[in-house]
Amino acid sequence: MKTKGKRVFFLYTILVSLLVILGFTLNYVYNLKESYHLVVRIYLVIEYTLLVYFFSLYIKSRFLKIVLLVSVFGYFVFSIFSFLNSSKTELPFVTGSVEHILLLLLIIAYFFEVMQESVVEPIYQKAIFWISVAFIINSAGNFFLFLYSRNSFNNEIFQRQFTIIYTTVTIIKNLLLCISIIIKEKDE
Repeated sequence: MKTKGKRVFFLYTILVSLLVILGFTLNYVYNLKESYHLVVRIYLVIEYTLLVYFFSLYIKSRFLKIVLLVSVFGYFVFSIFSFLNSSKTELPFVTGSVEHILLLLLIIAYFFEVMQESVVEPIYQKAIFWISVAFIINSAGNFFLFLYSRNSFNNEIFQRQFTIIYTTVTIIKNLLLCISIIIKEKDE
C-alpha cells in the first residue's frame, strides 16, 4: 500500500474502533438509545468519507475524483436530512443502505479503471485489491439487509437473523482486511 493510503487506512481503523466502543458503551452500559443512534449516524458519515478519500488516492481519473468529492458532500447532506426527518429512536438503515450502494459503485468504478490499464503484476498481489473485495462483500452483504431491516427490525426472529448475517459479513470483511495488511507490495 502507498504510505498515504496506509495512514488513511490506519485513521479509518482507529476512528471506527473508537466509535464502535463509544456506541456499545452508550447502548449497552448506559442504555442511551438516542445517543447510540446518533453515534451510528456519525459512524456512517465518517466511514464513507474516509473510504472515499482512501480510494481517491488510488483512482487516477480526475473526473472520478471530482464525482467522489461531490458524493461525499451529497452523502453528508443526505445524512443530515435523514437525521432531521427520522425518529431519533430508530437506526439509520436507509442511510446505511445508501452508503453501501455508493461504496459498491465506487469500488466497481475503481476496478473498471484498473482493468483499463496494462499491469505487470497481478492485481491480487496488491493490498488495495483485498481492501476492495472486503468492502464489496461488506456492502453487498449489508445493502439488502439494511433495506429490509427498516420494516422488520422489531421482529425478534429477524433480529437474530440480522445479527448472524451482519456478524458473518463483518468477520469476512475483517479477515480480508487482515490479508491486505500482510501483503508485501513491490515498489513501483
